[in-house]
Amino acid sequence: MYIMKIISSLYNGGGETAARYSVHFDDGITVMIIKKGKVFEYENMLSTGLDSILFTKGWPKGKALDKRIKMAEEFVANNIKRNRYKKR
Repeated sequence: MYIMKIISSLYNGGGETAARYSVHFDDGITVMIIKKGKVFEYENMLSTGLDSILFTKGWPKGKALDKRIKMAEEFVANNIKRNRYKKR
């Protein structure tokens, strides 16, 4: 059984009102989320790399997508709490 893992995340600007974050998974999928106030919103998803899960199973949807979004939100919230994003 495959267990997906987050390998990194980046702050992509947007300021304090709508900060954007990208969360990168080990299977080549990147999820973009926006933080508006204290609420996270899913923005979009992209696929990177030749070994991406996109080529074998297609785009994540349904429960698989919901799981990724939840993992991304928890990861980013934890990093914000620990002040791990450099904002220029």
